Amino acid sequence: MRSDIWENFISLNSSLELKTSVLGPASDYVAQADGSVVWNESLLPRDLALVRDMAPLPLERDRELYYGPNHYNYWASGIRDYLQIRDWLDTHAIVVETALDIGCASGRVIRHFHYQSDFDKVMGCDINRLHVDWVIRYLPKEITVFQNTSIPYLPLPDESVDLVTAFSVFTHIESFDTTWLMELRRILRPGGIAWLTVDSDRTWREIKPSWPLYDPLNRHSEYQKHAGLSDVPADRQVYRWSDEKSYSANIFYREKYLRGAWGRFMSFIDMFPAIPFFQDIVVLRK
Repeated sequence: MRSDIWENFISLNSSLELKTSVLGPASDYVAQADGSVVWNESLLPRDLALVRDMAPLPLERDRELYYGPNHYNYWASGIRDYLQIRDWLDTHAIVVETALDIGCASGRVIRHFHYQSDFDKVMGCDINRLHVDWVIRYLPKEITVFQNTSIPYLPLPDESVDLVTAFSVFTHIESFDTTWLMELRRILRPGGIAWLTVDSDRTWREIKPSWPLYDPLNRHSEYQKHAGLSDVPADRQVYRWSDEKSYSANIFYREKYLRGAWGRFMSFIDMFPAIPFFQDIVVLRK
């Protein structure tokens, strides 16, 4: 792969062609269920969820190694996150017809937006062309998926989306985070919801060796200088990696900053731990 073509400075794998095989559906891997990824089955019985979704699962390399060889847990983690969103929406009596997942990867969550929800339109985007191509090849054509870039622009009409989700996206946006918030505000309909995960000051205080963030951060020389501090050193603390590509960083936010800065773009409705508790969820409403 050529790494010097201009597209790869604002996206990923633009010159690669998807060459892969796939796994079977989640029902083939139920024996791997070890109790570490669970959801409230009163909201969605497992047997029903399995029957609804018979699409293949991605290989480990096609899902950025999430959940390693435990393919069932990978699939179940998407349902867990989907149901946390759905339960919150139902509690607040918010109706969603059109949903967009930014940083959708190979469809961990949007497959459940399609198979388990009553959303009329499901969309996803990612800066990695290979992820986009995987969804196009293996998930239903009713899911609209496209490649975006690190430049804050989405090729969608104004006020066309009810729900925008972004899992582990703003945790890596070292520049233009406020521009991205303006773009989300543009595409959201009045009353629309932005569901965004962040590494917060709570993440900073509670970080554990078992968390995925721990080992990479402890190899970062700047983080090593700050690791003993009880509080995040800045309102928006950025740890960049030695990489010329965009979004090669880890970012921590103070909650007070988020409420003050992000609350300028949309109403700051809620903030609470994600499941699992590596990150916090920020809920904004236009």
